Amino acid sequence: MSYVALYRTYRPKYFKDVFGQKVIVQTLQNALLHEKFAHAYIFSGPRGTGKTSIAKIVAKALNCEKAPTAEPCGECAVCLGIDKSSVSDVIEIDAASNNGVDEIRDLRDKVKYAPSVGKYKVYIIDEVHMLTQAAFNALLKTLEEPPKYVVFILATTEVHKVPATILSRCQRFDFKNIDTADIEANIKKIVNKERLKISNEAINAIAITSEGGMRDALSLLDQVVSFTKDEISEEDVYKVSGGLSRRFISELLQTIYQKQPQKALDFLNQVLQDGKDISRMVSDIILALRDVLLDKIREDKKYPELNGLTPPLIYAYLDILNELQQSLKYTTSKRAYLELAIIKMMNHQSIEYVELNQKIDALQKEMHNLETRLRSEVQVKQVESSKNIKVQSKSNLKPLVTVSEISEILNQGDREKKNLLKIGWPSLADYEVPQLRGVAKLLHEGSLEAVGANRMLLVYDDIITAQNMLKKETKEKVLKIINSKKQLIDDYTVLLKADWMILKDDYAYQYNAGISKPKLKEIDLHLYEQDEDSIQEVKLEEDPLVEFAKASFGENLVKVEE
Repeated sequence: MSYVALYRTYRPKYFKDVFGQKVIVQTLQNALLHEKFAHAYIFSGPRGTGKTSIAKIVAKALNCEKAPTAEPCGECAVCLGIDKSSVSDVIEIDAASNNGVDEIRDLRDKVKYAPSVGKYKVYIIDEVHMLTQAAFNALLKTLEEPPKYVVFILATTEVHKVPATILSRCQRFDFKNIDTADIEANIKKIVNKERLKISNEAINAIAITSEGGMRDALSLLDQVVSFTKDEISEEDVYKVSGGLSRRFISELLQTIYQKQPQKALDFLNQVLQDGKDISRMVSDIILALRDVLLDKIREDKKYPELNGLTPPLIYAYLDILNELQQSLKYTTSKRAYLELAIIKMMNHQSIEYVELNQKIDALQKEMHNLETRLRSEVQVKQVESSKNIKVQSKSNLKPLVTVSEISEILNQGDREKKNLLKIGWPSLADYEVPQLRGVAKLLHEGSLEAVGANRMLLVYDDIITAQNMLKKETKEKVLKIINSKKQLIDDYTVLLKADWMILKDDYAYQYNAGISKPKLKEIDLHLYEQDEDSIQEVKLEEDPLVEFAKASFGENLVKVEE
């Protein structure tokens, strides 16, 4: 007996065997079971997604001796006859080769004859979009009002070419590409039955290469089986299909990222000698870059070795490859265009721009960290040292702000009031009332971090400004500004940024742990009342910021300008 291709051997014979078209199958089964089947259907969608197979299953279910049924029995004479294509009541017409008006007129004349074996005559017209306009016109009336025992099922991969007059007379089902997981599951089932040796990576490669078509997947499996005598590997699949293996794409992208042009061109020469199609290669690289981008957000990474490729760089690569795809359609020098694109992916100005931005981002982050560390250390020096300012013993001073006050404000957080204040915050930089403009500017320099029931929390970088903001006369002006249009708060307090970061982290940790009203741990907030009687006059010395800069960078490199 001659060999039968795998896609024909394992063509679905029951609805339960169909992959990837769950909604369509369920709708048709319900219609069959409740005898509410329409007289004409159009199945549209990509090749190899089950359109003709489902049409034959429908023909069996309609004529099955156990009808009405949601699934043909597959055992009665009619079901077996339809499987063998020996039942004259199921007529398959290839519109690609029978697309003239004469063939359709012949069909129209024969429609009036009753079925000879089953209950229905089922006409399956494949690639119906290939019919001529005259043929469509001849089909119109019959398609709209056929005899009650006739069902038309039209299948097409290009539904946009079917006239609207035909579409309006049919129930339309749009088939979708079959998921890669479904194709893999079917291939595994088949290789187990056929006792084939094949790796999971090869099965995945076949499923991806088939691009959602089950027939294409099984045809490729057939080819690969014929190609190799040993266990089928991923490399075998790509050799037969003309695609690029994951290993090759990974190595090529790494050489591009590392700017090794000669090595990249050697890789290209190697695969081009194997007869790979250049357009297909470009498509494979684009799909791989898509996977690298998705690897940023998923746990099961396909290209972990390419984790160094940043999204901006990937987008730049994709722009170059998309431009290459368009150029390949209109040139005979495809290899030259591909090689130029590879060089461009290493040296093009868009790539240099991305790399420059990455360096700038890294420098900005480093500068921010240095600035934060420097500011924090200077604040400590400003508070703890007695240089350039009048100081007094902390044990004798009353704190201007306490941790319990901060806890209260955070636990009474009023988000709406905070958002309302935030809206007007930018206008403080250029306040319209001259007498309050200076205080408004100081207020604008602060960061509004929280608003409680009637108090707000401001955060400042330096201790001098923070102390000024806590003075009674300053508070009066601030509250006058804040409440100028509507009474929003009665009071406010101030923190230094370094202290706020500690308290903020503590509050977030407790809140995330499930504590609804966190109690912050006590720390020194460095802000105290200045008691004039106990102030000790201290010798004016060098500014602590200048002293710190000299200690950090060397006295010769620091220049102080008045």
